[in-house]
Amino acid sequence: MTDKQLEYIVAIAAEGNITHAAQKLFIGQSALSQILAHVEEELGIKIFLRTSSALVPTPSGELFLKSAREILEIKRNLLAQYSEQENRHFGSIHIGMSQSRSWLFTPLILPDFIRQYPDVNILFTEGKEAELDKLLQSGKIDIVFTVSPYASSEFCYHTLFDEKILLALPKGHPLCASNQLKELAQLKDTPFILLHKEHNLRSLADQLLSEAQIQPRILLESHSMDVCFQMSAFGLGATIIPDTLYCDHRYRDLVKVFPTGARYNRKMAIVYRKNMYLPFITKEFIRIATEKLTQAYQSSS
Repeated sequence: MTDKQLEYIVAIAAEGNITHAAQKLFIGQSALSQILAHVEEELGIKIFLRTSSALVPTPSGELFLKSAREILEIKRNLLAQYSEQENRHFGSIHIGMSQSRSWLFTPLILPDFIRQYPDVNILFTEGKEAELDKLLQSGKIDIVFTVSPYASSEFCYHTLFDEKILLALPKGHPLCASNQLKELAQLKDTPFILLHKEHNLRSLADQLLSEAQIQPRILLESHSMDVCFQMSAFGLGATIIPDTLYCDHRYRDLVKVFPTGARYNRKMAIVYRKNMYLPFITKEFIRIATEKLTQAYQSSS
């Protein structure tokens, strides 16, 4: 059994589908099916149950996948240590971040890091949190910036700062003008601009509005927090945003924001695999990111 076969089967588990895994691996579907069948025959077990919607690991398959991930992690760690012996200021870091975070965080972090470590190659992947989670688990990404709730025994979490959740209203809204917004229930007739439902912030916004007994009239849904904020700033309605977006936004003077309460706060964190060897340059990236983001956002929280 080869490392490549282990990687292929771990990819099948991550995708839950041979067709999708084959596309990600750039190999033929039939070839990938043959590799899986060969390994199952060699071990004398079934790694996956074939259901109508997905491939689901069997109990024996779960044991295999756990060991496969550990073996691949050991190999990655060994190669990382060999590479670091050559020159600890060279190498690469593969970072995952949502698009809504990347334009806020990278200008704060990357200039200082690149000045200090100009020979480090930075690889950057933007994506949805579920996609980044798969890439992190498979070892294709080294670290991911994310927010709680986010808990897995497979990962380590380096907390950066607390992020507050705010309600934003255009300053022309009557409740802003009269300064009489006391509770969210007063916004039952106000249109909302919200993120699409696959985003964590949308789930939090739905919870917040439900607890205020509001069934919002949703004027617009977007995949961008910035679009939601700008539409609110230009008078289309209310929105729910994090303070990280609001604090230095060019249109912040066009809205009035209201805290939603400490229990809606989230923790921004850097996440990496629990058994991952952290090279010097990765530790330095985490150090600089912590310093810059804490300076920018913790003081304003």
